Amino acid sequence: MGNLILDSLQISRFRAFEHLQIERFGRVNLVVGKNNVGKTCLLEALQLYARSGSPALIAELLGSRDESRLSNLKDPSVINFTDLLPGLKYLFFGRRELANLLETIQIGPVSTPDKTLTITVGGFSSYKTVDEQGPRFTIHRGKQSLVNFSLSSSTYPRLPLTELKGTICISIQASGLIRRQVGELWDGIALTNLEKEVLAALQLIAPGTEGINLVGDPASKTGERIPIVKITDIDEPLPLRSLGDGMQRIFGIALALANAKDGILLIDEFENGIHYTVQPDLWRLIFQVARRLNVQVFATTHSWDCLEAFQKAAQEDTQQDGVLIRLESKKGRIVTTLFDEQQLGIATREQIEVR
Repeated sequence: MGNLILDSLQISRFRAFEHLQIERFGRVNLVVGKNNVGKTCLLEALQLYARSGSPALIAELLGSRDESRLSNLKDPSVINFTDLLPGLKYLFFGRRELANLLETIQIGPVSTPDKTLTITVGGFSSYKTVDEQGPRFTIHRGKQSLVNFSLSSSTYPRLPLTELKGTICISIQASGLIRRQVGELWDGIALTNLEKEVLAALQLIAPGTEGINLVGDPASKTGERIPIVKITDIDEPLPLRSLGDGMQRIFGIALALANAKDGILLIDEFENGIHYTVQPDLWRLIFQVARRLNVQVFATTHSWDCLEAFQKAAQEDTQQDGVLIRLESKKGRIVTTLFDEQQLGIATREQIEVR
């Protein structure tokens, strides 16, 4: 399978996971399970690990779930920690108030402490619970300190929302990419051979697609751009969105995949907007491009059609790059079951429920 960014994962005290251990990953991984078993939480944990616990990402994750007051930031480059602190409890298992607690999240490969990401906050009631300097907010990878500042002051510092050194990680939400992301990702591959990968993906739905580009949206006050496509036998280029949600979704996945070279791609609810007949070919394309560009892919789904399409592509792939990960709740704890290509093939042929 070549070198993977993550060959396994253990998570402690992050969101829904008191402790979760996944012994093996593939290059392309599909995560399944019922609602509220932590599929999206797993993607968030992977994103936090890849981006070294970036405070900018923490603010983004809390804001996306309405767990903080950060959605109305006037200056997106910095935040007051007083705006971030009340929402931090939602990142920790149990969601307990942090005022008198010391809470720690750990995310990293199994039995690899030097690579483990540790996020710690609290210790307000007794300085000795953290260190002699008093309560702190810290982020470490192994023994390397990435973020470390005091919480003992009544006026908390302004925290720069700068990216920490980490791994390229692109995340596609269930609702798709926003326009700003589309523009940034397109600029990352424009006029390179990677444009061909995106075009090949669009041709899965519309074989007559000859070219794609981004143009300014006259209605946008912020300079956002919209994708347009050239279709055989149609003189004028068409807005991509006019060709349906499937084209828009596939464009976003292909664009993100092409930009995730030597990194991680996360896709929440893979099947959204994509007809089941197209999904096997899209998975085949993902397997091929992910291996060629050294991308590790993690996707979630609720769909049996998506699972079957994944199985078909994984079965055809000679490199044994596919792994299915099932999350389920047992006695209040979330546990995992792994299926390789052979096991998944048996399950789908016998119509065994593995979602």
